[in-house]
Amino acid sequence: MLTNTTTDQKPTRMQIMPTLLSRSAAYVWTGILVVGFFVLDIFLPLGVAAGVPYAVAVMTSMRTARIRFIAGVTVLTCALTILGFLLSPDGGEPWKVAANRTLAIFVILGAGVFAVYAISVRRRATRQAIMFEQVRRRRIQDANIQLMRSAEARSSFLGQISHELRTPLTSLTTFAHILDGKSETLSRERIQAHSEVIGRSARRLEVLINDLFDASGSETDSFKLNLSTVDLPQIVSDTANEYAHHVRTLDQELEIDIDIPDESKYRAIADSVRMSQVITNLLSNASKYSWPGSTIHAFCGLENDKFIVKVTDQGAGISREDISKVFTPFFRVDAAEVRAVPGAGLGLTIVKSIVELHDGQVYIESEPDRGTTVSFTIPAVLSS
Repeated sequence: MLTNTTTDQKPTRMQIMPTLLSRSAAYVWTGILVVGFFVLDIFLPLGVAAGVPYAVAVMTSMRTARIRFIAGVTVLTCALTILGFLLSPDGGEPWKVAANRTLAIFVILGAGVFAVYAISVRRRATRQAIMFEQVRRRRIQDANIQLMRSAEARSSFLGQISHELRTPLTSLTTFAHILDGKSETLSRERIQAHSEVIGRSARRLEVLINDLFDASGSETDSFKLNLSTVDLPQIVSDTANEYAHHVRTLDQELEIDIDIPDESKYRAIADSVRMSQVITNLLSNASKYSWPGSTIHAFCGLENDKFIVKVTDQGAGISREDISKVFTPFFRVDAAEVRAVPGAGLGLTIVKSIVELHDGQVYIESEPDRGTTVSFTIPAVLSS
């Protein structure tokens, strides 16, 4: 697992002291140089010192890394250059004096501008380095979080799959053992009942293995579609009608609403088998998490040159926090009434993968104890 080897520890006193001493010394030496050069300027004949040495004081002030202080020293030394001209002893030719003092002011200003620019560049580089470090740390933290989530998902997956495999396998082995050891003493009705249990367990294993295969294929981009021009409303109607018998065995009702005229020329470029799989998965989810006596509604319509398919149930619903997670492989809502329902948490993952391969989108709306609506859209085209 990636770890963040850098820390946000505060600098120690021993680390801070050299910096403070360096800055304090810069303040002191700047002051000494300014005073010293001013005294030198006013006691030497006019035009000899000329104020140029003040540039050394300005450059020394750079050690403080304080732009305002550097600017202040620059302005002060320019003023002292002029004051030195007024207070220094007479001597020198006037034009040389004026030229030297003007040159001195330009040199001081140049030193000040250079110092301010250098500090600004250094600060900008420091800010960029800090931002880069923050981004690097954030990426490491995100990577750690992602790895932790992957590890948790893997552990959850292994536990869930073990449970899902164990249940039908236990039924298979138990009833196969009964039939093997007591078949001569069992009535035909009991043998048939046990055979049906074995058949259901085998089908449950087959569904689970197929879901695992499809989920694996969607993650490795090996999901292949057999595209053709299909009548999506007819696929929805046929699939829903086939599933209606199973819904009725659970004391539930399935309403089918195809809101598209029979003469409509709109078709979908899709894999009919995969589309039927999507609708079956949505109906299966709606049925599994709905109460006996409730109604499931399947709808297919046309909206803005797109087919829209909705499956609505009156079941347990999903919290707002969990809605964003339901398409994650192996995720299951952590509620007692949901955990009691068999499943590996792959149905909606497969639905999303198939729909997105058809250039479509999947949406989900839900409230706890108010039911759930899962819908998807795929492009519709006019057939000739």
